[in-house]
Amino acid sequence: MITDTLKKLGLDKKESELYVTLLQLGPTRASTLAYRVHWPRTTTQNILTRLEKEGFLTKSIEKNVFLFAAVHPNNLPQMMEMKKREAVSNYNVFIEEAKRMAPELMGMMKSGKNLPNVRFYQGREAARTVLFDTLNSKTELKDFANIDAMFKYVQDINDDYVAEREKTKVTKRSLLLDTPFAREVYEGGKYSPTSHKGYKWIKESLYPFALEMNIYDGKVSYITYVENDFVGVILENETIYRMHDSMWNLIWDLLPFPNRRNRGSGQTK
Repeated sequence: MITDTLKKLGLDKKESELYVTLLQLGPTRASTLAYRVHWPRTTTQNILTRLEKEGFLTKSIEKNVFLFAAVHPNNLPQMMEMKKREAVSNYNVFIEEAKRMAPELMGMMKSGKNLPNVRFYQGREAARTVLFDTLNSKTELKDFANIDAMFKYVQDINDDYVAEREKTKVTKRSLLLDTPFAREVYEGGKYSPTSHKGYKWIKESLYPFALEMNIYDGKVSYITYVENDFVGVILENETIYRMHDSMWNLIWDLLPFPNRRNRGSGQTK
C-alpha cells in the first residue's frame, strides 16, 4: 500500500524502499543504508542523489560524514501541490509554444494549405461559441435552421446572439424548416428586423433535420440541437465553404418566396 502510494508520487520501487528505510532509521550515512538494503554502495548513492533532487530527503554533514534523512511524511502533500503547480505552469507554457508553432508547422506540410482548420465544441455552450463566431463575418450569413429545436434548447443563447448581431453590419438569410411555430416567429417580423434579410421554407415532412448550419466568410459551422448531445463544429476551408455556399444558393433559387404579404419582411432567427 505504501509502495503503491509512493509510486503515484513519482518514486520507483528502489526509491520507495530507500525512502521508507530512511524513515525507519533516521539520519543515516550512505554506507549504512547500502548495507541495510543489500545494494552496492554506488547504486544506493545514485538513488539518494535522485531522492534529494526530487525533495524526498535532506542531506547534512556531521563530523565530516554526510547523513541522509527522509522528509517528514506530513510534508509530502505540500510537495505534491508544488509539483502540481509546476506541472500546470509548464503545460501552459507548452500550450502557448504549440500555438505559436502551429502556423509554421502547417506551412511546412506539403498539403498544409489545403487542410481545413476544424474546431470542435461540446455541451450547450457550444451553441454560443459557434453562433458568436459569425459576428465578425465579412460576408452575408446563409443558414439552414430548425427553429423549433433551437428555441427548445438554446433560446436564451440565441436571443443574446441576435441582440449582438443587430448591433453589427452582419446580415443573414435563412432556409428554415416549415413548422407552425417557425412561421409564428418569423412572420411577425420583429425578432431580428435589422440584420435578417429574408427566408424561405423547407418542407419538414420531406427534409427534416435537427441542427443549424451557417455558411459565411470562408467557414461552415454546425450546431446539433439534440438534448444531452450538443455538438458544435467550425470548419474553415475556402473550397469546402464555396461548395456549401453553392448548394445553399441552389436550394434558395429553387424554392419559392413566402407569400407576397410576408415577402421582404425582416423576420429572423
